[in-house]
Amino acid sequence: MNEIELKEWDLKAMVPDPGSGGAWVQTSLRRRLDPLTGAGSRILTGVKLQPASRPDLSELTAKPEFCPFDAEHLEKATFAFPSELTDERRIRRGRAVVVPNLMAYATHSAVGIYDPERHFLDLDELSPSLVGDAVAAMVFHAQAVRRMDPGAGWSSISANYLPPAGSSLVHPHLQSCHDPCGTTAQVLMVERSAKWGAGSRSYWSALLELEAGGSRWVGSTGRVSWLTPFAPAGFHEIWGVVEGIGDITELTEEDCSSIGIGLSRVLSAYRKWNLASFNFAIFGGGPHARDAGYQVVIKVMSRSNPDPMYRSDATYFERLHGEALIDLAPEEIAEQIRPSFRESPA
Repeated sequence: MNEIELKEWDLKAMVPDPGSGGAWVQTSLRRRLDPLTGAGSRILTGVKLQPASRPDLSELTAKPEFCPFDAEHLEKATFAFPSELTDERRIRRGRAVVVPNLMAYATHSAVGIYDPERHFLDLDELSPSLVGDAVAAMVFHAQAVRRMDPGAGWSSISANYLPPAGSSLVHPHLQSCHDPCGTTAQVLMVERSAKWGAGSRSYWSALLELEAGGSRWVGSTGRVSWLTPFAPAGFHEIWGVVEGIGDITELTEEDCSSIGIGLSRVLSAYRKWNLASFNFAIFGGGPHARDAGYQVVIKVMSRSNPDPMYRSDATYFERLHGEALIDLAPEEIAEQIRPSFRESPA
């Protein structure tokens, strides 16, 4: 039976210490590898990029004269889905509305707006119901796409929030991607999952068994298990694994609600930590998910705060070397957020 191997190197370095007049002192950093993909992550010692305060977002998030996602403009600024996809011109679940995406970065894509009535929602205002309904509406769209075009077997639902995360619009929204190719991360996770399993238990079941109740364990909402990754790819990164589900189109309304509860708790914690921007993605496993033993994975990470002259959190290490530089160990993140997952859903 395969076992997950956690590889870590304790690297030593000598650096001048400003507090000691430039005397050289020894410090350490840890290099870890993601046990599934082999992606590297360097966890620094003594360097904390946690913001002491939040920037004033009032100017950035002020309601403009025109935003296509605002309720008063939505019907005229967005378009209806074709009847062969769905009888719903615009897909609505609770306050959430899903409309066609004007940007063609996949064979099929859509945009979900959490609440057209509110131009801006802060992190702690993205409630479980708002997030869960938005995910449910996007899942309904994914199911409709798959019925119309069975060849578009790779699906993902993702979000940029504020400009540091890549969002061109401040009004909070999420987006989907459905095509025959899959993204690099999707294909890699599924291929490595299949290779790791080799007829035994799945990698994801083994991962949850390994992490349950440990220093990186966060908690669970329904059948979604939440944890911090051994080798993070981003700051404050937290994962959710939906047990028994390999594709986004298989998510039930209860699963969407569970995802909404978990993501809302993560984002509320980000707000308490003076953070303001994030990305998340829900990765479907494509047409071979079941054979690979893959399970739907949710990944959420914080991004730089939108200060006027902010420092990007993506350096040459991430973009060119493919290795993340992280200031807080995943064990520290899990310890800080774990109490939130012991609370009753709001």
